[in-house]
Amino acid sequence: MTHPVHQLALAYWMRCRKLSGGIPGRQDIDPVEIPSLLPWVNLIEVHRRPDRLAFRHRLVGTGIVDAWNRDSTGQWFHEIYQPGEFASMQPRLEEITRTGEPAVLDDDLREVGKPHRTVSTLVMPLASDSRRVDMLLAVSQYV
Repeated sequence: MTHPVHQLALAYWMRCRKLSGGIPGRQDIDPVEIPSLLPWVNLIEVHRRPDRLAFRHRLVGTGIVDAWNRDSTGQWFHEIYQPGEFASMQPRLEEITRTGEPAVLDDDLREVGKPHRTVSTLVMPLASDSRRVDMLLAVSQYV
């Protein structure tokens, strides 16, 4: 992990994990403690459906909104992403949800007409009961 923002976010998540005694939950995250991360934060709800997991943007930081030229707050992933992009994103998010371990996902902004920009996103699981992941905390950096 080379992005200082990712290093800061992971250190914060690890501290919350240690204090919670398991996977930290949304209730363990205090925005006041991470003001420099807030523009790059995306909270993603995890919904368990009978046939698959579904993901919905709960909160999208202002830096992300500017990069994507849209505010996706409240929208379902399968409704707003192109089928090819969603098909590659879904298994990666499912893996993080299943394992409860953070991961870095890399992508580009071709979809919004910015082929010269890339995005690297650290995705960290959150679990309100410290065990079963029900939200993802994503922190993005754009180059």
